[in-house]
Amino acid sequence: MRQKSDSLVQTSGEKPGLDVLADVLQGIHLRSRVHARYELTAPWGMRIERAPFPVFYAVMRGNCLLSAGEKELSLTGGDFVFLPAGAKFTLKDRRGSRVLPVEAIYATRQPIRCGGVLHYGGGGEAVTVLGGSFTFEGETLSPLVRHLPTLMHVKADDPASSRWLEPTLRFVASEIEAQQPGYETVVSRLADVLFVQALRAHLESSSKDNGWLRALVDPRIGAVLQRVHEKPEAPWTLEGLARAASMSRSVFAERFKQLVGEPPLVYVGRWRMHRAMTLMRTRDTSVAEVARAVGYETESAFGKAFRRWVGMTPGAFRRASVATPAPGGMPAASPSPGRRAG
Repeated sequence: MRQKSDSLVQTSGEKPGLDVLADVLQGIHLRSRVHARYELTAPWGMRIERAPFPVFYAVMRGNCLLSAGEKELSLTGGDFVFLPAGAKFTLKDRRGSRVLPVEAIYATRQPIRCGGVLHYGGGGEAVTVLGGSFTFEGETLSPLVRHLPTLMHVKADDPASSRWLEPTLRFVASEIEAQQPGYETVVSRLADVLFVQALRAHLESSSKDNGWLRALVDPRIGAVLQRVHEKPEAPWTLEGLARAASMSRSVFAERFKQLVGEPPLVYVGRWRMHRAMTLMRTRDTSVAEVARAVGYETESAFGKAFRRWVGMTPGAFRRASVATPAPGGMPAASPSPGRRAG
């Protein structure tokens, strides 16, 4: 394999985590949808036993309570909250209010289009809430989706979020109100923006949390992730990665696994195969060219590594992708790493 220097220069002034986050977001093909605008009057309460998708709620006016497990949050106008798939939670006007399964609330109403209005409650104090969901195609393969926080609460009165949260929510509300041609697409893309901005806010405020998300903003591990994502074709070794982090090999390996959840060279191999899958799915590129683009000198060596990670040959993968298009993702399997990644 042609050797390249492990000492890659980081662009001055960049935050390492943000580039890696954008790279991974492109691979999960985020799809957002606003389901309804809830016009709620006290007393009211709704219960979700198990969210089928990651969900979000944005309080447009008024106040309410969200309870998820042992956490109870007071939400006020302008707040945004995200919960992952599988979450069990309740929304209600105050403690003690009766809650109904959300399915029962929808059962007596006509199907609602994007942002359609759902009225519910006892006629008292009013609150307006936007509710929607996110889906991630190829979600089981993504480090981001595996490490999403159990709850993200972006507060309207947080100075860091006030610059974008209130204007974005106002834009969403105006689109839903006007319902001009194409409004559903506009609203969905704005919901994408809310998700990404909420992740940014979480990264800025949650330095105590371990996991892949924290690795993005760790000064040393985040810088290494950026280099690996930018240059998957480089002949990365454990020594070279540790040197890029200005750490000893043993300390770097331990820190990387603690944050990312797997050894450094396994992550490198995973990202190489992710790039290879994306190239074969989206470009008319030969297998040999793909192999070189992700750090393999020969098509044979690449083919063996690809099959070890993905479970099929590159040719079979390309044929399957043509027959049934699907978005890219990082392979879930983890081959035994050697001294060199791949």
